Amino acid sequence: MEWARCRLLTAVIFLALGAVGLRDLGAQVKDSAPAPAVRKPTTAEDLQMFSQVLNQIRVNHPDSIDTHRLFMAAVQGMVTAADPHSFVIPALRLDAAKEDAFREGRLNPVPVTFRFVGGDPIVVSVAVGSRASRLDILPGDELIAIDGRPVVAESATELEVGLAGAQGTSVALTLERRRLDGTIAHLTRIVEREKYEESSAVPVAVLLDAETGYVRVTSFMSSRVADDLHAALGRLEGMGMHRLVLDLRDNGGGSIQQAAQVAGEFLPAGALVYSTEGRKADAVSEGRVSRSFWRRERRYPIVLMVNEGTASASELVAGALQDHDRALIVGRPTFGKALMMGTFPLTDGSVFVLVIGHVKTPCGRVVQRQYQSITRRDYYRLAIAERDTAGRPSCKTDGGRTVYGGGGIYPDVMVGARDPVPLWLARAREQDLVVKWVNNYLSTSERFPTVEAIVAQASIGSPALADFRAFAAKESIIIPTGAEADDALSRALLQAIAYAKFGAPGLYRLTAVHDPELATAVGVFAHAQAILGK
Repeated sequence: MEWARCRLLTAVIFLALGAVGLRDLGAQVKDSAPAPAVRKPTTAEDLQMFSQVLNQIRVNHPDSIDTHRLFMAAVQGMVTAADPHSFVIPALRLDAAKEDAFREGRLNPVPVTFRFVGGDPIVVSVAVGSRASRLDILPGDELIAIDGRPVVAESATELEVGLAGAQGTSVALTLERRRLDGTIAHLTRIVEREKYEESSAVPVAVLLDAETGYVRVTSFMSSRVADDLHAALGRLEGMGMHRLVLDLRDNGGGSIQQAAQVAGEFLPAGALVYSTEGRKADAVSEGRVSRSFWRRERRYPIVLMVNEGTASASELVAGALQDHDRALIVGRPTFGKALMMGTFPLTDGSVFVLVIGHVKTPCGRVVQRQYQSITRRDYYRLAIAERDTAGRPSCKTDGGRTVYGGGGIYPDVMVGARDPVPLWLARAREQDLVVKWVNNYLSTSERFPTVEAIVAQASIGSPALADFRAFAAKESIIIPTGAEADDALSRALLQAIAYAKFGAPGLYRLTAVHDPELATAVGVFAHAQAILGK
């Protein structure tokens, strides 16, 4: 009774103290507190401390507390504190029947890839060739609502399953976008669920000149990537190709088995593509070229293009070809994500997905960017920041060149960042003005019967530009005048026409013609020949 009375008196004293009194008392407590212990607590002591906190909440908190909910919050905190990619899916949010249907292919996904940053779902990419790719959904857009309801998913896997549905059905995605001028736009896009894997991940394979081939690989998600690439290379070689630009920019990765098979297009059988390491023996493995696709190894020079959107399996291909001195890498540092993930069930039916190992390139570079001692927001922000070789771990290629890891694949030849899209053009796209105008234009015009007819045009022409300006003005979007604005608008309209008429192959064929980064890649073949000795 005396102890209870003492505790009540203490509570009254604290309630009676003003702000100044609290600060004074806090200062006295701080001054009288013993110096923190140098010895690091043991795991047993930490578990005891956790038990103490849980017990005090149960005994003293005035509200009715669900202790299981508190425990799951602690589990989520532990898992997410370990690294930026591990996550928990609580049993209360799992729909086992829907997940099984999705894994068995009976439900179709939304063709948008998300990554969680600081607990928020952020668009990473939109599947090339999907209908969603025409809806002006951009990397960096934040998903804030699904069919008008707040997002409850807390991991990319949970969100992917939750968004899946029957073929042909749609879902309304509300996105928040921060424009270049700092203003915020809220956009709603009606996205159709579709099996976008059915389209080829090799949308364009052409000769840029009499001897230079250009091939773009947009993903390693499909099971046919290596086969499609093999067929494309065969066609180009039959047309006289003697050197190749392999474009992996904005390729977010996918199957590491497909990555190993793609590497087998250019490396001999048995060549090491990647290795993995972890605490347990089953996390240690190697990926090698199981078989070469040709009777003799290809020996022509290769320039491989990458950027900050090149991630995961595509980084392994770039790293393997660089380490074996088979390709010269041109572009910007890749994203830096190469991890082994394991799934572990909990007794209540929840599961958590945990990083269990790192992936290395053949010479021993860790591709994964450092995520310890850094905030989550900085971890993702620095994915697109300029990064140099200072402090990076390095190793030697087969030919003795120094290459760098610890933050993606560092290019042999760096290129500058892309110019930002003009604000007026970004706003026109947000309101779907480009797509709407192009659809009307194509319904009344017989121009551009082929992709090459579009490629041959330096400009869409003054009448079309004037017509779009008038159309945009009716929607309160003012398009500036002048040669620079004309050039940007003309390129945007021609690209939209190419995509509307010929899909992803048409778009990539056209953009290749006007791409300054591709011009840089073609211009370094002499450098590639000297370094690679081909």
